[in-house]
Amino acid sequence: MLRSFEERERAAELIYIHGEEMRFTSHIAGIRAVAELAIRLLGLDGMTSEAYARALIAARIEGLKPAALLERVRADLAANGVEVPLADLEAEMVQTSAQRSFADGRMASPTSPHN
Repeated sequence: MLRSFEERERAAELIYIHGEEMRFTSHIAGIRAVAELAIRLLGLDGMTSEAYARALIAARIEGLKPAALLERVRADLAANGVEVPLADLEAEMVQTSAQRSFADGRMASPTSPHN
């Protein structure tokens, strides 16, 4: 009986870990989308977009809050003469994160007809 309990406990831990990984990748996708939007608005190339996305992701991992991250992007754009409402950047991040989360959920679901 103890073994059965330990197996269920381990399974619950794995489910939790998987959920956290999915949330993290969804959030990272949102950050990448904001970086790509900013780079497009500035007319820069894809390599610059990747470097900028990595810098933003690193800042977020180091503890920069999402609102501060978006404010940083808005300020970076404004410093280059491009004005974008904070709400537009937030919408891009949220929409992409939600789309990624939905796609991940569909792919992870064993009953999904799309697998």
